[in-house]
Amino acid sequence: MTRLGCQYAIVRFMPYIETGEFANVGILLWVPKTRYLGFKLLRRKHARITQFFDELDRGVFLKTMGDLEAELRRVQVMLKDHKDEFGDNNREYGFHKGLFQELIRPRETILRFSEQRVILAENSEQTLQELYNYYVERNFVTKEYQETILEKGIKKLLEQRDLASRFTRRRIEDQLYGVTFPFVEQEEDRALRVIKPLFLGQADSTAIIEHGGRWKLKVEQLRKRHLLNGPVLFPVKGPERTQPAGIRLEAFKETCESLAGDGIEVVPYTKEDRILEFARH
Repeated sequence: MTRLGCQYAIVRFMPYIETGEFANVGILLWVPKTRYLGFKLLRRKHARITQFFDELDRGVFLKTMGDLEAELRRVQVMLKDHKDEFGDNNREYGFHKGLFQELIRPRETILRFSEQRVILAENSEQTLQELYNYYVERNFVTKEYQETILEKGIKKLLEQRDLASRFTRRRIEDQLYGVTFPFVEQEEDRALRVIKPLFLGQADSTAIIEHGGRWKLKVEQLRKRHLLNGPVLFPVKGPERTQPAGIRLEAFKETCESLAGDGIEVVPYTKEDRILEFARH
């Protein structure tokens, strides 16, 4: 399948020009060869935007995005009308030549566009969705990525209290089964205590329950094999406490309750005093 050159820009919401802070709220994609103009805007699940700019009236964001969508749909209609009038062989006709650059031209408005970027694509609509998933939905922020951030935070905390040297990354294993933990205090070949941060704020409630369940199973397997006899601490980060997160918060609570017990302690990752107390003993 032929790959076509596409131009795209990220739509940015910047309500306070003075600070220069912005949030990615959409993607605009233009394919000159086919005169395809596609866009995808954040219209739902906008809590993280309105929370970040918490002084801003929610209605301002909704109206701003609605106005942009109406304008882009108007341009799409104009493109279709001109295509019918001039035919497919007149792609360099003045109306659409430089159209994309005009749309993303810098303006002193609450919505801005990033610089023009280029990508090769076989399927324009699929590429638009993929760009949106990456820049707006931030699909690269996986649980592994989040847990790496949590691990760095705990490592820094332990270093500040001169406790980091007591813990090392270690794989606890026998010939059949093994699990790697970021913080293991050991004596000779025995694991005395373990700290493992968990991210339990996935977008899907099922994913939250399953992720917690996998780690409980791992600890149970290690105990069954007499590879881990000491206590385990799971500092956890759950979903943001926003209204749409209700069912996820319920899954998070259930998962924490299921994890705790049998030498396993679950604490919020913000409870630094408890994490340090566990590390000292």
